[in-house]
Amino acid sequence: MAKPRASGGSKGAQGKSLKKTLKPSGGRGKYLKNKPAKNKPKGGGKGGYKKQNAKKVAGKDAKGGKKDGKKPVAKGSGKGKEDSRVAKRKAAAPAEEEDDGKKGKFLTVKQKRRKEVTTLYSELINPGRTRKPDVIVAEVLVLLKERSGNLAEYCSKHMGARVVEACLKWGSRLQRRELLTTFKEHLPKMAQDRYGHQVVLKILLYSSRTSKERKPTEEEKKAQAQNMKEILGRFSGKNLHSTFYHRHGCKVINGIYHSDVVSAKEKRRILHDIAMPQAVALQSAEMPGSRPLRELLKSEEHSVQQRADIVAHLLEAAERCVDKELLGYELVHVLFQAVTELASETQLTELGEKCMDGAPYLLSSKAGAEAVLRLLGVASAKQRKAFCRDLKGKFSALTKNAVDYTVMMRLASTVDDTVMLVKGMIEEWKKDLEEICFDKYGHKVLAWLLRPDDKRIFSPYEQKCVGYPAPTSLKAAETRRQELVRAIRPPLRAVLLSKALEAAADLHAKDLLVAYLSADWDAELVEALVAAGEQEAKNADLGLLGNGTATTTLIVLLKLEPEKDGQLAQSLWKRCLQPQLTAAASSRCAFLLLALLKRGGPLGDTVKAALRTQRKAIEKAVAVAEAAGGQVNGAQKLLSELK
Repeated sequence: MAKPRASGGSKGAQGKSLKKTLKPSGGRGKYLKNKPAKNKPKGGGKGGYKKQNAKKVAGKDAKGGKKDGKKPVAKGSGKGKEDSRVAKRKAAAPAEEEDDGKKGKFLTVKQKRRKEVTTLYSELINPGRTRKPDVIVAEVLVLLKERSGNLAEYCSKHMGARVVEACLKWGSRLQRRELLTTFKEHLPKMAQDRYGHQVVLKILLYSSRTSKERKPTEEEKKAQAQNMKEILGRFSGKNLHSTFYHRHGCKVINGIYHSDVVSAKEKRRILHDIAMPQAVALQSAEMPGSRPLRELLKSEEHSVQQRADIVAHLLEAAERCVDKELLGYELVHVLFQAVTELASETQLTELGEKCMDGAPYLLSSKAGAEAVLRLLGVASAKQRKAFCRDLKGKFSALTKNAVDYTVMMRLASTVDDTVMLVKGMIEEWKKDLEEICFDKYGHKVLAWLLRPDDKRIFSPYEQKCVGYPAPTSLKAAETRRQELVRAIRPPLRAVLLSKALEAAADLHAKDLLVAYLSADWDAELVEALVAAGEQEAKNADLGLLGNGTATTTLIVLLKLEPEKDGQLAQSLWKRCLQPQLTAAASSRCAFLLLALLKRGGPLGDTVKAALRTQRKAIEKAVAVAEAAGGQVNGAQKLLSELK
C-alpha cells in the first residue's frame, strides 16, 4: 500500500514543481511524453494505462511468483516508484481541522477566522444589506482587534486592505477617526506597501469627507482639519523623501498633492521640500510653501551658486524618478517642467538621453507636455524616431487633446524625417481628418502647417511652445513644412470641399479654412462655399448663411481675395444676397452687405443702388425683427450708410 502524502505538501504545490521541471523541449508531443501518467478510461491512450495496471497486478501477486511472464517487484528496490506515485492518496486532514457544515469540506482554524471576516465583508459591500453599515463595521473592527497581529500589517495583504477600505468607506465618522488613530504612526510604512498604499489613500479621502446634503458644522470642520494635520504631519522630512522616491509611495504623495481637501499652502510645502535643496531652503527668509515653485525658482534673490545648486538638485531628483520608473505621476511632471526650464542645453541633452524612453508618460499632464516640448529640441534623430514609434496609433487622440496638441505642432517643427511623419502621424490623421478639422485643438495643428506664426490664429503661448530652441533639428524649417503640407493638402482639401459652409460657420474650423485659402487661394473651394450659401439662402432664416460665425468668416475671406479675382464677392452678391435682399439686410448678413459697400468699385455701386430701391421694405423688416428681440445693429448701420 502506498504511504499517505506528508501533510506539509499540497497537490497544487507539487503540480507547480512538476511544471518547472518538465519544461517543453520543443513541441507539444515531447512535453506530453514527460508528463506523469494519469488514470485514463480503459483502452485509452497508447497502452500506458495497461502497462500501469500490469505493474500493479505484479505487485499484488508478488507472493505467488511470476504472473504474465513478469517478476515481482522487490520492496525497496526503487522500481515501484511510479506505482506509488499513482496510488498516492490525498493527505489526511490535520487534527485541528473542523467541519464547516458542508459534507466533505473541512476548514482549519486560520481559514475559519478568515471566513468570519470575509462573511462580514461580503455583507458590508452588499447593496441589499439589511443591517446598518456602521453596525457591521463595528463587528469587523472587534474581530480584527482580537487578532494578535498588528492592524497595519494586516493591511499589507490583499484581503486585509480590501476589508479596511470598506470599513473606511461605510464606517461612521468616529470609526474612521479610530482607524486613523490606529494607523497614524504607520502611515509612511503603509504608503510604501503594495496593498497598504491604497489604504492610505482611502484614509486621506474618507477622513476629510462630510455630508453632501448639508454644510459641515464647526465641530466637523475642526475634526476635518485635525485629521488632515495628522496625516500630512507624517509626510515631511525623511519620510516624505523616502515615500516619494518609492514605486507605491509616489502614488500616495501624488494623491495628496492633487487632493481637493489639501490646502494650496500644504501642496507648495510638499513640492518645495522635494524640489529645493535643504542648504538653499535654510538660507531663504521665506517659509516653505509661501510662493509657487516656478515663481520661487525665477526669483532674483538667489545667487549664482544657489541657482546652480537648485538645478543640480532638480536634475538629481529627475534622474531618480527615471530610475524608479515614476514618470507616470503628475507631481513628477512638475519637477521635469521646472528642471527643463532652468537647465542648460548640455544638461537638457544629458537628461534627455536618460528619460526620452519614458517621455510618452509625460504627455498625461500640461506640466509634462511642456517638459517634452523642450526635450524634443535637444533629442537626437534616433530618440525622436523612437518617440514617434511609441505614439503609434495615438496621434489623432493627441492632436485633439487640450494638453498635447502643442506637442504635435512641435513634432512637425523639429523632426527632420518627414517621410516617417507622413507614414505615421499624417496617415493616422487621414482616418479622422474631418473630426480633427472641426476640433477645438486639432484644427490648430493643421493650421500651423499651413500658416505658422499667424497671430490671428495662434496665441502667444502656442507660438512660444513651438518656438523653443531646437539645436538638433538640421533641416530648414520651410523645407520641412512644405514636405508635410504636400502630404496633408489633398485629403484636407477634400474635407473642406465637402463641408465648405459648415467649416465657415464653425467656431474652430473657420480658422483652418481661412489658413488654407490664405496659403493658396482655391477657386474650386470658393465655388463650393458659394454654392452651399446659395442653397442655405433659400431658407426662411437664411440657414447657415445667416450664422454670425459664417458672416465673419466670409468678411475675412473677402479681404483675403485677390483684387484681380473678384469671384467670391460677385458670386456672393448675385447668387446669395441679391435674391433675398430684404431678409439678408435685416439679419447678420447686413455686415456682409456693408463689407461689399465699403469694397467700392462697380460692385459697391450696384449693391448700394439695390439697397436704396428696397429701403422701405428693409426698414419694415428691421422694425419687425427688433420687435421680436432680434439683433439689428448691422441693419441699422447699413441703413445709415444709405443716407
